[in-house]
Amino acid sequence: MAHEDLWLSKRVAAGGWIGGSGSGDADALRLLPGARLGPYEILSLLGAGGMGEVYRARDVNLGRDVALKVLPQTFSANADRIARFEREARVLAALNHPHIAAIHGLETSGDMRALVLELVEGPTLEERLSVGPVPILEAIALARQIADALEAAHDKGIVHRDLKPANIKLTSDGAVKVLDFGLAKALEPAPPSGEGDSPTLTAMHTEAGVVLGTAAYMSPEQARGQAVDKRTDIWAFGCVLYEMLAGRTAFSGTTSSDIIAAILGREPDWTPLPHDAPSGLHRLLRRCLEKDARRRLRDIGDARIELDEASAPAAPGEPRASRVGRRPLVWIGSALALGILALVLFKVMLPEDVPQADVRIHQLTELAGLEEAPALSPDGKSVAFTAAVGSTRQIFVRLLAGGPPLQVTRDPATDHLYP
Repeated sequence: MAHEDLWLSKRVAAGGWIGGSGSGDADALRLLPGARLGPYEILSLLGAGGMGEVYRARDVNLGRDVALKVLPQTFSANADRIARFEREARVLAALNHPHIAAIHGLETSGDMRALVLELVEGPTLEERLSVGPVPILEAIALARQIADALEAAHDKGIVHRDLKPANIKLTSDGAVKVLDFGLAKALEPAPPSGEGDSPTLTAMHTEAGVVLGTAAYMSPEQARGQAVDKRTDIWAFGCVLYEMLAGRTAFSGTTSSDIIAAILGREPDWTPLPHDAPSGLHRLLRRCLEKDARRRLRDIGDARIELDEASAPAAPGEPRASRVGRRPLVWIGSALALGILALVLFKVMLPEDVPQADVRIHQLTELAGLEEAPALSPDGKSVAFTAAVGSTRQIFVRLLAGGPPLQVTRDPATDHLYP
């Protein structure tokens, strides 16, 4: 038996797959190797839980292996739920992205229904994290691919709603495949009228295997039973990124209720994060894990940009975490340079018969941000310099006799002008 199958068999035997409850439904539906479901021959059981059973199967018509997710028997007894699931499945099948595991189709045999899914070889991120945290650059690369997958789904109006390490596969070539996109919504009962499209906390507690497997990655609004949107995925993304870097979950507890209480009432402990992680990662995590959805990062594409910046090569000999931290030193150095220039100008303009004892240093500029490239006018009565205005640099002129600096350029394209 392969290592992965052995590990999965142990999880199933212990009743721990996806927080499974050990109910009799899984045993009642279990298919033995060699059984057929339409054109699919069952090869082995991969996992079981409240969301159904997953089998490795062989498509005898196309000669390829697939994953079959056989839905719970209680699900198949509800005609409205089946119709709703089939509608959702057709939407999900339209997703075509290299980092999203594909849905190939639906298969029905009697009262048994199954999703035909792309079979992704390799461990889950959950298995990878069982041996410790992920190195920073590797974590950034994995998070970048997860963000790509989420962005593609969000662009089509699809929210994952159950993003977690167990739903993220890692292939042998380092690629990410996100599993079960949208299935949490497709498999849940239809919400009561006026309650939005999210299951209530009570409903999630009664759905065997759902809460125990996902509580640590639920957004505050999801835990409260409020309507959710793509910002719930952004929260879960932040939880996954935190866990990759810290080697532990952002919110923990001995029971699912304890975990939810931590999500609703406590901030993550930031101290386990690597001290040499780029400061942009810390900033990204705080924005993703903002409890108020209105203040949370609004678009996963922004996370992708932040990750690209964090993975950009640092200057030779410069620590990655110091790239932002060194900017105040640059500002201080520029301010000192302007102060020295003011002293030199004062001495040049001072008549020879004036005693030197009364020389004083005056700061010429007080603008916020970095001021640099000072230049004295030919008549010696003013000094020009550049200063940051938004994302560009503009030229300012100040009379040495006094008065505020005068901005002389305002073109947004003049970010490389110097006096």
